[in-house]
Parts: sequence; structure tokens; C-alpha cells
Amino acid sequence: MAKINRIENKKVAPIKTWFHRKKKVNKGSFIVNDEYALKAKKAWFRARSIYKLFEIQDRFNLIKPDYSVIDIWCAPGSFLQAIRNIVREKTIIWVDLKECKPFSYPNVSTIVCSIFDYDKLSEQVIAKIGDDQFDLITSDIAPNTTGRFDVDQYASVELNIEICKFSDRFLKKWWNMLLKVFKWEDFNDLVQQVKKRFSDMKTYKPLACRDSSHEEYIICLWKK
Repeated sequence: MAKINRIENKKVAPIKTWFHRKKKVNKGSFIVNDEYALKAKKAWFRARSIYKLFEIQDRFNLIKPDYSVIDIWCAPGSFLQAIRNIVREKTIIWVDLKECKPFSYPNVSTIVCSIFDYDKLSEQVIAKIGDDQFDLITSDIAPNTTGRFDVDQYASVELNIEICKFSDRFLKKWWNMLLKVFKWEDFNDLVQQVKKRFSDMKTYKPLACRDSSHEEYIICLWKK
């Protein structure tokens, strides 16, 4: 345990990732130990997905040192590792359906709740921040996959629409949000919800995403 605490409390300088295009992967294949997974393991990060956020941050500079952040669907916590490296001691709340391996950071609070249970989630968030709102919402959310892409993609869109509704109450005006979605035919349903709430949006697929993946990130800019 002491070793884990030393690792998580270690001050890590902002990382320049210098992303390179991956070799093409045949659709349907799945490589567990690709270059990003190996890099993450070597650097004591919880998952390879941290490099997706590093690249988005390099490009869009969404996270600032004085921001309070809520990370929705945080497990296993790699996004939170990247966020904490930037905001340091500011308030960070992470939300997931189940208990996750905790961090020792004193400014990080955990909420176990579904994004679909708005009343319960709101109550728990308000208990932690009162009448305040967040400077940034991040999410690497994904549904429990069924093996049917049409079903999984629809579920992905529905999850993200719920986060949009959550942002109505808990994201400051003119501030930003980051979402991940499986992009396919229901994607425009989510676009409509984002455009109702934000002045601009951009889609971006980091190089750290597998070539066979349909996931894309939505950068929601300047909440109305």
C-alpha cells in the first residue's frame, strides 16, 4: 500500500506525448499490449486511455490549473490521473457505477451512482460542492457492450445525453465539456443535444484510439 501511495503522490511533470500514427490493425482484431498499453504500464498509469486525454489536452488545452473538474464514468481512473496532474489541489469528483480502486489524493472525492439516477447523483454532488458548479466535465463513458454494434452505439449516445442534462445544472456558463461516444447512425441525436447547450463543438479521434474503434471524442465549447 505504501508503494502505491508513493507512486500516486509522486509529482509528475506535464507530459508531452509526441504522438505517432499506429500501424494499421485489421478490423476486429484486438491488441492488449499495444504501444500505449505498454507505455501506460511502464509509467504506472491505470489504463492506456490516459494518452487519449494527453493528446486532447495538447490540442485543445481544456484543463487549466485552477479548474474544478468532475470525471464521469471514471474507472479505472486514468483520466483522473491526468487531470490531477494539471489541477493539483483543486476539487475533483469522480463518478462511476461501482467502487473503484481509490486514490490517496485528498482533493479527490468518489461518488458511486448511475448517470441515469439524476436525483441521487445531484444530491451527492451538492453535498460535496454546495451551490457551486464545475469548470469542466470530462467523460470516457462507454456502455457495457453486447456484441451488437447498433445496440451499443445507441446506448453510448443515451449515456452522453444524460451527461448533457447533468451539465445544465452543474457546469458553469461559458465553460467546456469532453464526451466520448461510439459514432454511427444515432450520433446526430447527441449532436442536437450538444448544440442546444454549447456555442460550438468539435469531434476528434486521438491517435491513441485503436484504428478499428468507432469511438470519437466531442469537445463541447462555451456552454450557453
